[in-house]
Amino acid sequence: MSIQKRIMTYPSSDGSSTVHAELYLPEKRPSAIVQMAHGMMDHIGRYGELAEYFAERGVAFVGNDHLGHGATSSVEDYGFFAKEDGYGLVIEDMHKLNSLIREEFQGVPIILLGHSMGSFLSRLYAVKYPESISGLIIHGTSGKNPLLPFGRALVKILKLIRGERYRSKFVCSMADGGYNKRFDPAEGKWAWLTRDVARVDGRSEDARTNFIFTLSGYGDLFKMLTLCNKKKWYRDFPKELPTLVVSGECDPVGNFGKGVSEVYLGLKSAGAKCVSLKLYEGARHELFNEINSDEVFADLLDFVKGAAV
Repeated sequence: MSIQKRIMTYPSSDGSSTVHAELYLPEKRPSAIVQMAHGMMDHIGRYGELAEYFAERGVAFVGNDHLGHGATSSVEDYGFFAKEDGYGLVIEDMHKLNSLIREEFQGVPIILLGHSMGSFLSRLYAVKYPESISGLIIHGTSGKNPLLPFGRALVKILKLIRGERYRSKFVCSMADGGYNKRFDPAEGKWAWLTRDVARVDGRSEDARTNFIFTLSGYGDLFKMLTLCNKKKWYRDFPKELPTLVVSGECDPVGNFGKGVSEVYLGLKSAGAKCVSLKLYEGARHELFNEINSDEVFADLLDFVKGAAV
């Protein structure tokens, strides 16, 4: 099947940036569209294999580089969303892309797929714009973290001392420095991402995935993680929205399945009627890059097809 890849650009909600997006189209009119929200220190270009998998099976794939990431940002601004309400602007940019796609492909259902930080954004997006999506995949997410209040307070203090654009190795270490502890040091600092050594090496060589977030960026990250784990988020979640919560059992971001299960059970308790959970044995944070990615891709496609009916 012939696949068409199209580069898209559109004005960001921050009023100055130009958002970079990539759209993969199947040969015929798509049966569904997967909209991707990538993670922290990530970019949409890393998802070409997943995009082609969907497109080869009649499902379009689209995603944008968030503010502070990839081709949407300058290298100097990596890890910085905005002075105020950065995460909110990122969500608005996701909605702008969604609106553009819905206008071009009227009547085609869109399933939102959020990975890691993108899962936090997507969880908030689903509550704000439920009418714009037909399904949600929450991938590599996290439940409550008791250290979040401390982290948010620390970032506020450091911003007053160092400024919002300061890149703190201490905050970086506090946020994700412990993710690699359970894995063999010989596998490298990114071992927590995947068991596939070649994929780990590839990330290490990509400048777009190797930088430290600014204090402002961490403030936004901690804020969105707080909001999407509040009781209010569970109460407000659209109860009829088909939702798949998916993660690796050995993903430290989801506390090795515990935090992910917490999100799933919270949704069920709040009355979500169409939510399911899938944990992959032995898999780590980036299921798209795991040694069992074929299985993951097939499961995601099955969910997308079901949600698009």
